[in-house]
Amino acid sequence: MDDVAFLRAVIEWSAERYDTVAEHSIVAGISNGAFMAHRAGLEIGDLVPVFAAVSGGLPADLAGVEPTHAVSGILINGDGDPWVPIEGGHSRHRGPDGELRGRTYGLADSGQHWRELNGCAGASETIRTDQSQRELSGLGTGGTRVLEWTVFGGGHTWPGVVIPAEHAGVPGANSTMEFDGAEEIWRFAQPLLASPEARKL
Repeated sequence: MDDVAFLRAVIEWSAERYDTVAEHSIVAGISNGAFMAHRAGLEIGDLVPVFAAVSGGLPADLAGVEPTHAVSGILINGDGDPWVPIEGGHSRHRGPDGELRGRTYGLADSGQHWRELNGCAGASETIRTDQSQRELSGLGTGGTRVLEWTVFGGGHTWPGVVIPAEHAGVPGANSTMEFDGAEEIWRFAQPLLASPEARKL
């Protein structure tokens, strides 16, 4: 299966059927969906000016991919996530001989990788509250930016979503109600929907 080709087909189908703007697509996901969002930014950056990865760093296997376009990214991780640790790690699923597989970068290294790809320059802006910390990069090619958002005590959850009572106490089920993840992704992305031509590397 070719997941990237599938995403491109969905984007193009939506544009044809619903008159959306294909080159203004935002790919957002949590966990495995976050890994896929990183990949979409790297491989179909002509259609994806912004991606959002919640609880999922850059897969190390993709670190050597050279994108054709600069892509803005909002990266959100809880520092209490046991499944995808904020400092990075490996998949829980080991290889046939017990070897570690599926290494992912942590939040800081993922953000640094994207800043370098985009050529972000200038000082970063840091905003800290009691519950989280945001670090927004300077501008990169085509006005791209990278936002790293640490949720203090946050687990493997989507910010702004109430955890069902039956999951209370489950490791990694800590969430924050300080902000709504979907709203903040749109707030970040809306001014960054630059054309492919402006973001060409």
